Amino acid sequence: MNTLSPESVLRETFGFAAFRSHQEGLVQGLLAGRDVFGVMPTGGGKSLCYQLPAIVMPGCAVVVSPLIALMKDQIDALTARGISAKRLDSTLSADEYRAVMNDLRQGSLQLLYVAPERFNNERFRDAIPQIRVSLFAVDEAHCTSEWGHNSRPDYLKLA
Repeated sequence: MNTLSPESVLRETFGFAAFRSHQEGLVQGLLAGRDVFGVMPTGGGKSLCYQLPAIVMPGCAVVVSPLIALMKDQIDALTARGISAKRLDSTLSADEYRAVMNDLRQGSLQLLYVAPERFNNERFRDAIPQIRVSLFAVDEAHCTSEWGHNSRPDYLKLA
């Protein structure tokens, strides 16, 4: 059983002394197994609200993100903190894809970032039930409302 507390992960992994407004309620809700919905301004700490529980909870968090550049930025920041995070996207070679899927199956990932279109991939959909998913997060969901659902219709299929 994982004995990490949210407060210790906040301090020791992310370097913050306290949660920002509304973060703690979202984190506690996820840790309690509830669905949560958080809307915060840019720079308000939304990502921490799913990243911290992903570290505390057993399994791998599946994070849907709309842009490869956003995924890369998040993963770079997480791996710099010693957190096991990877992405599956169209820029990966076949060998890189297989390596990420192998890490996923072995349970060595804490966070996996994917675009909504990844769920159209039958191999990926078949692999998901075989792993322990700690939580499912849709990051940067405001992009859908800004761009319109017709720009990324796969967001509508995520349920």
